[in-house]
Amino acid sequence: MDKTLKEKKKVAVNLDATIRMGKSGVTQALIDEIKAQIKKKDAVKVKLLGTRREETKAIASELAERCNAELIDVRGNTVVLWKK
Repeated sequence: MDKTLKEKKKVAVNLDATIRMGKSGVTQALIDEIKAQIKKKDAVKVKLLGTRREETKAIASELAERCNAELIDVRGNTVVLWKK
């Protein structure tokens, strides 16, 4: 059964941020790690360190696109991605 966006957000609230994007930004290593964790767990929470609030949504969209994932939620500097 496919979960709705609302159900996915409920699951996302209880996730811990397991990936942190540092000052290097969006690197291939970051993309590979996100893909690996999404494959294992269906969802991943990424903490974007050192980014301004206005950059966060653009970075979140880029991560979702490059990881072939669904962008579930952006709160502050934290992004939740879900397996498509």
